[in-house]
Parts: sequence; C-alpha cells; structure tokens
Amino acid sequence: MNKIHIILLTLLLALPSALIHAEGDKPAPSKPKHEDSELEKSMDILDKAWRKLRKQADDPAKNASSLELMTTISAAGKENLKYAPDLARDQPADKRDKFIAGYQEKMKEVNAAFDQLTAHFKADDNKAAVELIAKIGTMKKDGHKEYKRPD
Repeated sequence: MNKIHIILLTLLLALPSALIHAEGDKPAPSKPKHEDSELEKSMDILDKAWRKLRKQADDPAKNASSLELMTTISAAGKENLKYAPDLARDQPADKRDKFIAGYQEKMKEVNAAFDQLTAHFKADDNKAAVELIAKIGTMKKDGHKEYKRPD
C-alpha cells in the first residue's frame, strides 16, 4: 500500500467519527419556554428552603437557621392558598370549584404541619421534627399527584 492509499483509508475511517461529533455539537431542539405561574414561583421558593431544611433538621445546633427557613416555608405555604393549581383549568366547569377547594384543604393541612414543625424546632425536638418532615414529604407527594400537572 502506498502513502496515498494509507492517507485515503485514514480519512475514510475518521469521517464517520467526525460526523458523529458534528451532530453532537448541535444544540438540541428547545421546547417552548414555559412561563411559571405565581403558584409555581411560590412553590419554588418553598422547595428551595425545604431542601435546605431537610438536610439540617437533625442538627440541634442549626435550629436557629431551621427556624429562619421555616419562616420562609410558612410564608410561601400561606401564599400558595391564594392560587389555584394549573390543573384546575383542565377540570370540567361543574367540578372545578370542588377541585380548587380540595387543593386549598390540602394546603391548609400542610400549613398546619409547618406550624407543628416550627414548634418542634423551637422546643429543640429535632427527632420529632425529622419524623414530621418525613410525613410532610408524603403529603407533598400525594398532593402533587392529585393537584400538579405532570411535567
């Protein structure tokens, strides 16, 4: 085999790899940007504070920080009562009010649990706080299944 054949063979073998890399460099087609509702914005605030709280809830030395996070969480929880979930628009007109009332009732239950959680941190009862956080996590999952539009 002469040098030209070797060069041509090398180029032919490298071509599929180059094409694959060129395809990978293209940005994926983007979905249209979803505009967050007021409820989603409020839930995002709550969720960010909630994730921090869950990580530190078992540490009594961080109870002051946990109480600050609970202030944010509780305020967002109360704010969420003002809004209807987006999924309410998909409900038949005759069932929509009942759907929204069910959502608000669940949010009131969660807010009551937030009040209990705050009390646990004030009493330095981190064990009870961690147990209640697990229960609230279950409430959150159940509420999202029922009232949140699938992503």
